[in-house]
Amino acid sequence: MPPQVMSPKFLLVLVLVTICSAGLGAAGYHYTLSQPVPGKVEGNTDPFISEFSDYKKWTLVNPEPVLMELAAATDCVLVPGRTEDSPHTHKYISVFVNPTGRAAMMTQRNPRFPPGSMIVKEKLSSKDSQMPEVLTAMLKHEPGYNQESADWEYLVLNGAGSRIEGRGKLANCQGCHVAYKHSDFVTRTYLPREVVQKLN
Repeated sequence: MPPQVMSPKFLLVLVLVTICSAGLGAAGYHYTLSQPVPGKVEGNTDPFISEFSDYKKWTLVNPEPVLMELAAATDCVLVPGRTEDSPHTHKYISVFVNPTGRAAMMTQRNPRFPPGSMIVKEKLSSKDSQMPEVLTAMLKHEPGYNQESADWEYLVLNGAGSRIEGRGKLANCQGCHVAYKHSDFVTRTYLPREVVQKLN
């Protein structure tokens, strides 16, 4: 059986696809980035992706999603460049805290979260939503990382938690959380009443 010969038309399409793919690669359209871009990190190159991937196994602070308070919803804005006014407006939230930060979150009236504490907020379009629209997170660093915000790093992730869209000393996040210095820059307005009553 004679070997099949590709038509000139097929060869032309193949060459064009190859050229376009190379051009997109050169322009930076990749699933991962070899170097972090300030304010935006794509793909799974960031080491903290794995740290946040199992947040559902952490302590769920509020058993039922609660409506984000209006003051925070009005003041809080996503990472620069986004068109949304706020990731919180008319959103319900579920909050998770990792084992390192659990005691400070759930038992201390004036908490001081230890380094390594991580908090994740799921932003839900409705109280019954199963998939978050976006995740916002806080990561407590060693002293000296961020003196303006008690050494917290702020992060914005996609709803699946597979991509970090913004991270660092995000001014928009710090602008909201500065009002909560008494609780180590953590809002905790979502704490259930029975938990608040038992804080020491």
